[in-house]
Amino acid sequence: MRKTMKKDILMFGSLLSLMSVSGAALAQNCTSPTRCGELGYTLTASDCVGQRTLPCPFDSSKLWCAFDQEIGLPISMAKPGMIYYSDGSVSNEVIEGKTAVGVVGYINGTEGLLVSLNESTLTWGPYNIDVPCLINYSSAPEDMNGKENTECIMSQDGSYPAAQYCSEYKTTSEGIGSSGWYLPAAGELKALSKSYAAINTALKKLSKTQLNSSYYWSSSEYLNLYAWYVRPSDGDMNDNYDGKNYSYRVRCVLAF
Repeated sequence: MRKTMKKDILMFGSLLSLMSVSGAALAQNCTSPTRCGELGYTLTASDCVGQRTLPCPFDSSKLWCAFDQEIGLPISMAKPGMIYYSDGSVSNEVIEGKTAVGVVGYINGTEGLLVSLNESTLTWGPYNIDVPCLINYSSAPEDMNGKENTECIMSQDGSYPAAQYCSEYKTTSEGIGSSGWYLPAAGELKALSKSYAAINTALKKLSKTQLNSSYYWSSSEYLNLYAWYVRPSDGDMNDNYDGKNYSYRVRCVLAF
């Protein structure tokens, strides 16, 4: 009788131990942080600034956000045609009390370009001067280096109104939109043409001058006499009809 009781006690203890191990394994599986993504908790605090949030029960650093267009969305949700604000948020809507600095014109993965809210009509620069630090492109769709081009042009002696306008362009006194604007390269202007209608819809909402269907100067050089100009309505490019001393529209961009 005593041996049977001892055996039963041992078996009961083993069962309790097994249940404990199984429960621990189950708890570990249920509370695995990797499950947060499966349940929709895919964002972080930096993605949800100003939004209502709900933390993942298993990892409080992973959040679900109740996005509100009237508050603004994180830049990670930017799409061409959205309005970009000085606090780093984007929205399809005009948000009262916020400062719009540009319109999202192009997205390439996690990077993109903002289109300025204003434009001017200016010459590119001296007619018969080859800018030595610029590549002379016989075909310019591949040139996406507008920022470097603009910095190169501005390092030269002489007057380069189009590049200077963008180099000095700003929409705010500080923060996003206060610096970093440049004259887009030919390839960047061509890329914007894919979102021409969406960009103009946003500019219209803001009561700003819309992109024209005519040509705009790029920062891409062709030869000493010519630089590339691009039509953002369809991406058409030209290089040798009018020289650098001819006035075309100028619209700046800002990388984000």
